Amino acid sequence: MNPGRPDGGRGGPERRPLTRAAEGTSDGPPDTGVGPLPARRGCRRCRRQGAPYMITFKPMSGSFGVEVFGVQLGSPAAEARGPELVEALHRHQLLLFSGQHLTVEDQLGTTRLFGSPSLPWDPTHAHPDSPFAEVFRESPPRAYRRPAEHWHSDASFRTEPTDATLLYGVEVPAEGGRTHFNDTRAPLAALPSALRERVAGLSAVHDFGRNFSNLRQASRRVTVEDAERELRDFPPATHPLVRPHPVTGEPALYLNEMCLDHVEGLGDAESRALIEELYAHTLRPGWQYVHHWRPGDLLVWDNPSLLHRGENVPQGLRRLVHRTTAAYRGGDR
Repeated sequence: MNPGRPDGGRGGPERRPLTRAAEGTSDGPPDTGVGPLPARRGCRRCRRQGAPYMITFKPMSGSFGVEVFGVQLGSPAAEARGPELVEALHRHQLLLFSGQHLTVEDQLGTTRLFGSPSLPWDPTHAHPDSPFAEVFRESPPRAYRRPAEHWHSDASFRTEPTDATLLYGVEVPAEGGRTHFNDTRAPLAALPSALRERVAGLSAVHDFGRNFSNLRQASRRVTVEDAERELRDFPPATHPLVRPHPVTGEPALYLNEMCLDHVEGLGDAESRALIEELYAHTLRPGWQYVHHWRPGDLLVWDNPSLLHRGENVPQGLRRLVHRTTAAYRGGDR
């Protein structure tokens, strides 16, 4: 990133929020002149009557992400504003809805706003009430690094990777357990022109067996027999290093520390050097957002244009989250 440039080195036009909101604190909505959000009782009334909401968006980081105010998810009014929320996700890449009170059905209904709910590829976290939802519990200590603590885009090892991920905080620790996000659109725009032209024509192989499978076995998530089955079920997949967004067509670097194995057409040393150069360029604080969870937070993010990673939960604390995913196009996959 070039700090001397007015746009922070990101390149291209500045992406502004859909509704320009004044700066505010993370504990409440920005001052938009429309007054505070309805109290909890009012939200329940709106849920029953399907009353309209005034939606506002507050930027969360320098290059991506907005917090959404004025939406009680799971309500008819939220469903009616679905197209606006979809546009916001594709433009801003990460949406935060705070103070939600969601059942699994509410979360699935919200997932349908963004696409077709996808069946999880990993059955070990299945939610008892829905085959489309997953439950993640974390209670340390543990002597290993979870696979999700590496920078990744969900399911890039599949021919049709995950498009949107929705993660809902049911029980969150007072410290630790944060989720980190890194933009991959802005780093592409900021690449030196020669390197950008070089990677534009290259594809990379994402291999479940490269690192992810070993990490899952080390974390005792799967048995050796299950790991062998997963390797058969998920053969290597090839994706462009510069991958166009499946809906908007906007390009972004497509990387994954867990699964990106090599660049096609390059020798091992040249491939590894290029991948490391792209990581070094991309993974910078100026293109990152770190989310400190609060109960009732729902994050929705765009996997084609973001990397993310989890963070360890300190000893003596717990974290419980529900995850659903959506495909922007096509049916369940």
